[in-house]
Amino acid sequence: MKVFNTHFVNETWKPLTGLILLIALLFAAGGVGMAYVAGFGAVQQRLDHAHWWWLAPSGAGVVAAYVGYFFAYRAINRAEDGPTLQFPSLLAVVTAGFGGFLAQGGTALDEFAMRAGGAEQREAKVRVSALAGFEHGALALIVCPASIAALIVGAVLPRHDFVWPWAVIPPLGFALAIWLAERYRDRLRERDGWQGKLGMFYDAIHLVWEILRRPGTHGYAVLGMMLYWGGDMFALWAATAAFGFHMTALEVIVALGTGMVLTRRTAPLAGAGVVLVALVATLWNAAGVPFAAATLGVAAYRLFTLFGPMPVGLAGLPKLRALGRRGEDAAGEGTRTTEGGEPALQH
Repeated sequence: MKVFNTHFVNETWKPLTGLILLIALLFAAGGVGMAYVAGFGAVQQRLDHAHWWWLAPSGAGVVAAYVGYFFAYRAINRAEDGPTLQFPSLLAVVTAGFGGFLAQGGTALDEFAMRAGGAEQREAKVRVSALAGFEHGALALIVCPASIAALIVGAVLPRHDFVWPWAVIPPLGFALAIWLAERYRDRLRERDGWQGKLGMFYDAIHLVWEILRRPGTHGYAVLGMMLYWGGDMFALWAATAAFGFHMTALEVIVALGTGMVLTRRTAPLAGAGVVLVALVATLWNAAGVPFAAATLGVAAYRLFTLFGPMPVGLAGLPKLRALGRRGEDAAGEGTRTTEGGEPALQH
């Protein structure tokens, strides 16, 4: 199996310590930068009147998000006879993906795990693309109806220039993507170059569509990803409430959906500073959250989502490294490709 250079699984403790310090530095820089924009006096005033007990339910929301992500990942991994991982290995992979800090960005860490679980290279690429698409697709399934509801009730916040795109684009985009995938994926599967890559993209859309249209079979994937985003949204809402501002449900849904253009799973270094800056600006602009409250709320939320999974992720490193050694000889085993039947994703 190819040894990927876009994750930090095989690094020694010295570079890993440097990585954690870099993430902490980026997080601190983003927080201080946003506090400077908000005004240190305004930030201090929010801190003086903070309701700290709200941080406990915020942390619980992150735990709920992790549980949802686990079930969603497992269901996508198993869909259409996908590769299998034993529970301890799956737990290590899910924790690493949920935290995101062991990846330099993109989906290499998930591909690493799926190759180790027995998937051939093409199937692994299709499944990790499907995971990313399902992550954003499930978010759209939450934000789109909320945006439509905001338009119907005539809500001033979230602002309409954020609401209209969410209300209109996802249904049209989903319909077009599914039509293209079902029409052209078979034709492009054996092609080389950009056509072959487009065929893999269409197979990923097909896999997501199969999961969504068969909730009886793949219900854990849909419910798990909804719990993942719902837990994240509640965590952000509660963290902002700790500093004196209570967003409505529509505001937090649209604001988080807009700010998560890059998620911590796909952004470099778990989006250490980028996600914080993007979310603060979005909460202020889209949901009318005072800049100081947005800065402190997002900083607390990112403290939980960025550093909370780190101890468990580091504890799972030996299991991830064992997966890498196993994957050198396992790729392609245990799937229908090697059992003489129709390939799981029609490689």
